[in-house]
Amino acid sequence: MNQLSYDIEILDEPIEFDGRRHEKSVKIVSYYAQKKVEERYLGLIYPEKIYDDIEAGKPINIDNCYVKNFNINEYRKQRKLGEQELVIIHGVSAENAFFDCDSFTDFSYVKFKDKADFDHAIFSHGSLSFIHSIFETETIDFSSCNFHSHQTLFQYAEFYGETLKFEASNFDGELISFINAVLKCKTVTFKRVNFYSGKVKFHFTEFGKGNKIFEKIKFYGSVLDFHRVIFNSGKIDFRRSLFGDTHVTFQESEMTSGKLTFRLATFKGGDLTFRRMDFGKDEANFDHISFGGRKISFESCTADVISIANSDIHATLDLRVKRANVIDLSDTYLHSITDMSFQKPDSLNQLIIKGTRNLGKIIIEWKKHRVRELILNQKDEKNALIAEQFNIIKDNFAKNGQYTDEDWAYVYFKRYELKSNRESGLIKYRNFKPIVHLFYFLKLLVFDKMGLYATSPNRVFISMVFTIIGFGGIYMFFDMLQLGELVNSVGAPDHLGVIDKSLYHSAITFFTIGYGDYYPTGLNRFVSGSEGWVGVFMMSYFTAAFVRKILR
Repeated sequence: MNQLSYDIEILDEPIEFDGRRHEKSVKIVSYYAQKKVEERYLGLIYPEKIYDDIEAGKPINIDNCYVKNFNINEYRKQRKLGEQELVIIHGVSAENAFFDCDSFTDFSYVKFKDKADFDHAIFSHGSLSFIHSIFETETIDFSSCNFHSHQTLFQYAEFYGETLKFEASNFDGELISFINAVLKCKTVTFKRVNFYSGKVKFHFTEFGKGNKIFEKIKFYGSVLDFHRVIFNSGKIDFRRSLFGDTHVTFQESEMTSGKLTFRLATFKGGDLTFRRMDFGKDEANFDHISFGGRKISFESCTADVISIANSDIHATLDLRVKRANVIDLSDTYLHSITDMSFQKPDSLNQLIIKGTRNLGKIIIEWKKHRVRELILNQKDEKNALIAEQFNIIKDNFAKNGQYTDEDWAYVYFKRYELKSNRESGLIKYRNFKPIVHLFYFLKLLVFDKMGLYATSPNRVFISMVFTIIGFGGIYMFFDMLQLGELVNSVGAPDHLGVIDKSLYHSAITFFTIGYGDYYPTGLNRFVSGSEGWVGVFMMSYFTAAFVRKILR
């Protein structure tokens, strides 16, 4: 809570401001945490004088004035107007004014024309109402105001003009309400506003097609409510804002275009929810956020880009979007559960997790949620960074016990690591490029095609069968060209033909059995020696793949 308080003393001493003389003055002493911080003097003006000027159609000038118990409803009663009859004020200047009351300061059902300047005004005690007020001025200025009212109500108020400014104001009350307000100014700024610990409600508010600036706001209350707000187009800026143990909601709100950013914001606790929000066709940026809250939810929202890069997320992160083009979690620390179990497989087009430190768990499935495509859709990314992302998701699958998914992620990690190594080799050994390509294709054949990097014993077994048949074909080919022969050393009692003996010799050579009933001559000796080495390697490869499956 704000610890600012005031002592007020009415003096029978005249005071003058800008040529305007007041017969009485008011001494106002400000205290912060019971320590005196300021003493100043204002002119005293009575509400009846303001009522007379309103009735006469004159602009209201109460700069540097103290006004107590201003109540436009009292004006209506005195003039026998309807309770909700609109009162027109042809301009109001209330710079450095002090509005005091016993219970209510009331500007409800007022139409402000020409000018509305409350810069550095103070609204103290009771409640403040601008309910159903209409502002039709170029600039509506509530900058650097202090709202100490128990309730500050702008419900159903309508703001039209170039600029609406609440910049650097302080709202020290239990409720600040803009419910159902219309803020259709080209620029709306709440920059550096301190909301302290009150409840702030903007739900059902409609903004215009301009920028909405909430940069560097401070909020320590329980609820900051933007649900079902129509933001239209334009930038929405919450950069460097500070939130306490707060529930911040944008549920079911919508914007047509323009970037929403919480970059460099800090959340000490509470929840942040964007459930079923439509972010339009632009980016929602949450980069460099420190979030110590309980939950961040983007469930069923629609966006082009959701960027949560370079952040520290201790909360549960719900990314089950309805539709998004890109989710960027690069260089982010994920300490808890990150839920990406979309209802539809095509909900997301691209997932970026380069540099991500996953200290919790990511809930996602390789096949159902198209993880391979989500990462490979980064068309312009380097192979090394693609490999890194597959490795991150592989470690996540291992942590979750999703071993089949882990195998596929591992295969793609190794494939893109191999591609990256080839790229590096072509740069490092630029004079030996054919050799670099040769080693790449050999590794691709042996480690990938033969056994999917030891993740598939079935693939290794099939490769073994084709290898035996392949070597058998070589023996037959050399026999036909009379470059080598398979000779029977025991008189050939079984009378095997060239095909049978070639396949038989290939099998016993591959498995290094060595019965000795057939031995090679000519070039077949070299082929047999090579096949024996290949057989030892592939049997070891099969054993490794098989044991890997069994142990898990």
